[in-house]
Amino acid sequence: MMDQYQKMAGQHLQEMRGQEERTNKKLLALENVIGYTCSASFLLMILAASFAVANITWRIVLIAAGCLIFLIGLVSCLKLEHDAGYYKCPKCGAVYTPTMKAIILAPHIGRSRRMKCPYCGKRAYHKKVLSK
Repeated sequence: MMDQYQKMAGQHLQEMRGQEERTNKKLLALENVIGYTCSASFLLMILAASFAVANITWRIVLIAAGCLIFLIGLVSCLKLEHDAGYYKCPKCGAVYTPTMKAIILAPHIGRSRRMKCPYCGKRAYHKKVLSK
């Protein structure tokens, strides 16, 4: 009886881990869509303000709107980056969720961020992992 219970519990944990990975993949894909869309609209508004509009008031409005769209998109992408998945330390192997401040201030290459591990204290490029 106990053996069967442990087997079922293990299956449920595997299912939950798989569901968490699928959810995190969807969130990271959404982050890409938001980031590219906001960046493209920002560039288009800057180009429109530079070349298409002669009135200075409309130029200012277009540039301000482009900056606002980009800022909103940036904040949304950083929030999704923080909420989806975890980071793994290459030195000690600890898997953790960093603070929002660490996400914002850390230099990054793709999904890897140079952060200080809260467990071992070493600085390195920590890779994004989808589940613990």
